[in-house]
Amino acid sequence: MNNETKPRTESRMPLYLQVAKLMRQKIESQQWRFGEQIPTLDNLVAEFEVSRITLRAALNLLEDNGIITRTRGLGTFVAKDLSEQRWFRLPNRFDELVKVVSPLKIHMLPIEPGTRVQDPAFGFDGNSTGYQRLRRVHYRENTPYCLIDIYLDQTIFDSDPEGFSQTPVVPQLAGRSDITIHQARQVLRITVSDKETASHLHIGVGDPIADVCRVFKDPSQKILYYAHIQYPAQLIQIDTDLLQNDAPQHPALT
Repeated sequence: MNNETKPRTESRMPLYLQVAKLMRQKIESQQWRFGEQIPTLDNLVAEFEVSRITLRAALNLLEDNGIITRTRGLGTFVAKDLSEQRWFRLPNRFDELVKVVSPLKIHMLPIEPGTRVQDPAFGFDGNSTGYQRLRRVHYRENTPYCLIDIYLDQTIFDSDPEGFSQTPVVPQLAGRSDITIHQARQVLRITVSDKETASHLHIGVGDPIADVCRVFKDPSQKILYYAHIQYPAQLIQIDTDLLQNDAPQHPALT
């Protein structure tokens, strides 16, 4: 068996998650095609060299995420064509960000009391009071695009609470002549989803995600907008022009 398709016992990731990810890769690469039956449990035991208990846990995870379907007496079948997943380009310029975010749909999420607008992991410091917290899932058509936690300057939010609650925040900020965004920065890292993030993004627990912190500041260095965003990594691509030294700025940036 090719070691690239065999779970690694030295990995910190549980074996069942490793097996689930390897199975998903087979579906993404169309080794297991949409609508087709996958190998039997005995064949999977021989292929992945893990126990039946581990395999059943991996299959349960894939079934919970709608990737496979199991029917007693018939077998297990691929229920989702992962080869048709769209790749979303993660914006790396302000004007691209406005364009990408504008058509997204919003599903608001409940939040616990209290706000905080600093994340020591990324070094974005700011006033921890005077911000409105907004937590939501953004959708592109019917696909979860990201889970986002936003802290918006309270005065700005109060100027249009309905608009900021029902539509993406960034395009609204970009279109306001009374708001000056002097600095816009984002930091990205790759990590894995926890149970809550996985449920909102319709992915598996432990699946890779792009974890982004984004901050906008005014000329006095006050944070106007701070967001922690999590994207399903399998839907994201990053396209950067390494020779583009003088990219034009969006009019909102001065």
